[in-house]
Amino acid sequence: MKLKIVILFKLSFLALLIVGCTKDEDVQPTTGDLYNKPLPVIKASIQGRWQLHYGKGGIIANQIHDWGNDDYWEFDFSRSIDHINAYNDPITADTTITWIKGQDHYAGETYIMQFYDDKGNLPWNYTVLGVYNDTLVVKDFGSDPIFYYLTKH
Repeated sequence: MKLKIVILFKLSFLALLIVGCTKDEDVQPTTGDLYNKPLPVIKASIQGRWQLHYGKGGIIANQIHDWGNDDYWEFDFSRSIDHINAYNDPITADTTITWIKGQDHYAGETYIMQFYDDKGNLPWNYTVLGVYNDTLVVKDFGSDPIFYYLTKH
């Protein structure tokens, strides 16, 4: 009798382990706040090509930055490395992304997206705030940030 109970307990424990495991491939994109989500959710939600419409903020908090209509950011997380293509202003980049878990002044503990532009300047650091009504909002990491507004293209 004791042997049957022990075997039954071990089998039920094994079943719980198998059912409780999830894979990153099962992650679905979401909308709303992303800064407080796990990295696989952030990546799934921003995957693809986004058109940059404008930026708002900086030293003058309500200043609008308009870079034209030919500016795109393209995120590709399908390969073994995370990749970004950014066309035209304010940056031009075709490089890999490094994700850093850290403290943002606005969002608290979050993942910070870091990459270098084509000129090899200092690293560009951004916090992905979220996707609201089909608009991706990304902000500079630091004080007096510019908030960038992009839509899926």
